[in-house]
Amino acid sequence: MPAKAKNNPRQKRIQSCGCKLCTAQYRPHEQHTRKDCTGPWQARYRDPSGKQRAKTFSGTGAKRKAEAFLDKMRDQVRTGSFVDLDRGQLTVAEWHAKWKAAQRIGDNTRETADSVWVNHVEPHFGGWRLNTIGHLDVEAWVANRTAAVGAATIEKAYRMLDGMMSAAVRDRRISHNPCDGVRLPKRRVKHPDDLLPPTYDQLAEIRDQMPLHFSALLVVAEETGLRWGELVGLRRCYVDFERQSVQVRETIIQVHGKPVRKAYPKSAAGSRTVPLSDRASRALMKHLERHPADPGRTSPTSGMHAEELVFRGQRGGVLGRSNFWRLWVEAAKNAGVYRESMNPVTKRVERWPHVHDIRHAFASRLHAAGVPEADAQKILGHERGARITWLYTHASANSVDRVRSALDGGGLRVVAS
Repeated sequence: MPAKAKNNPRQKRIQSCGCKLCTAQYRPHEQHTRKDCTGPWQARYRDPSGKQRAKTFSGTGAKRKAEAFLDKMRDQVRTGSFVDLDRGQLTVAEWHAKWKAAQRIGDNTRETADSVWVNHVEPHFGGWRLNTIGHLDVEAWVANRTAAVGAATIEKAYRMLDGMMSAAVRDRRISHNPCDGVRLPKRRVKHPDDLLPPTYDQLAEIRDQMPLHFSALLVVAEETGLRWGELVGLRRCYVDFERQSVQVRETIIQVHGKPVRKAYPKSAAGSRTVPLSDRASRALMKHLERHPADPGRTSPTSGMHAEELVFRGQRGGVLGRSNFWRLWVEAAKNAGVYRESMNPVTKRVERWPHVHDIRHAFASRLHAAGVPEADAQKILGHERGARITWLYTHASANSVDRVRSALDGGGLRVVAS
């Protein structure tokens, strides 16, 4: 190992100083007037890559500051905690391009992430340099954007910024993550009655108002709890009437507004076999008699092959979510089931019921029928069983009447007055 330089830190010569060494370099014919030099002190060190770096200190105690800085840098290089502050000069927009290229996510998730970046993160932080963002800057951004877009949306934007800053810390561009410890707003708590899914009677009323072409699709949704993408992506080769079941092996997602065929699983639980009730089997058989589907089995990478789909649009193509949603809203209004409410925070109109609420109704039906949670988890395609309890199951609509009946009519221990 080479010996440490004895002149590190060293004092730099300046033209304005009147000491012997400075005048000898800048004014050789002038007589020096000062004994002590007033020039700044420069500390030199090598970073982990071997590149030589330097920092200059001036003013009172410059030598002491340079020596302390030099000890600190040498210790960081030796312990592996060195952070190159120059690499933190990238703007957040420049860093996002690098960070995004390293992310391994699906097309649908990437489209959502792009929307979050363009609408919420880039407008505020895009031009900031990584090493200039402070904790309070993030706190203020979260507070201001929450008032505009709501807690759920700002949480997604915060998660993206937090991921970018965490990656910058690991890449030795900044010393700490300014997002650490930021308090996220609480989501608006809805009234329990607003969380109840539609009843099967209400779903039947909506189905009666829908075009007959979509009747079987809604019946299968009510009897299987399949997600929208799984329903419209169901192919004839995966329907087994002999065993009364369907295999969920792929789905259809929207990428830049266009349907894209995607193989499962997003998680290990996504690919599964779902039983068909007698009602669902009869509806499917009648539907396929009127609208036959090709039983061929093609690879998801070979293209859409709409002729294989069990449920198609009225013109024979892939069934679009937005077109179906318009028909659904109109049918719900005609059935007297539809309702709207204004979100007091975001001022956006919230509508009920959604097509996805059919899945909630099915899960609640399984729960009410006493189906074990592990079995419900498997049928619904979730990895975590507890999710079924806290997200998809709801108290029955007549729970208030049942408790009142129990209090008035017995079945409870009498409390002495």
